[in-house]
Amino acid sequence: MRSSGTASIRVAVLTAALAARAWAGESDTLRAADAGLSPGFCPALRTLVDAAGSGFTALRGTPRVGGENMWEGTKRLPGGGECVVYGGNPPAYACTLYAGDVEENADGAYDRTVSGLKDCLPGAWTTTQKVDGVHARTTTVTGGTGPSLSVVSRDVSGDAYLVELWVDAPRR
Repeated sequence: MRSSGTASIRVAVLTAALAARAWAGESDTLRAADAGLSPGFCPALRTLVDAAGSGFTALRGTPRVGGENMWEGTKRLPGGGECVVYGGNPPAYACTLYAGDVEENADGAYDRTVSGLKDCLPGAWTTTQKVDGVHARTTTVTGGTGPSLSVVSRDVSGDAYLVELWVDAPRR
């Protein structure tokens, strides 16, 4: 027969472990919020990362008109625009984060999203940045054998800026 003290300790340890796990998720969200992102950013990002393993099939909406092997994405990032699922190899999920003519807004969307990726993803993920010209930069985040994520900012025409988040599923 176990003593009630041993049972109490086990309950306390289990409670502490569950609380720590919940706190870790909340702290990711709080750090992302401090970077200027919506509290819903981390959970939405996790949904995209989790869906990569199945090629984003659960996130496929209606087929894109004029597109081949493309669907509307059903999961949007808070504050972002439309999303698209590409069914190639590897499949990809892309969301527009900013489209407009104000360079500072494009830079802000890019910087906030890069900070959000670093805050929302586990510490084992690695980040690399590539700057290609004056108005083109890409930050890629990878986590081993899982998907890769890229935040892409570019000047698409004159003073028209586009910032997107791409989630590429692992190659099969």
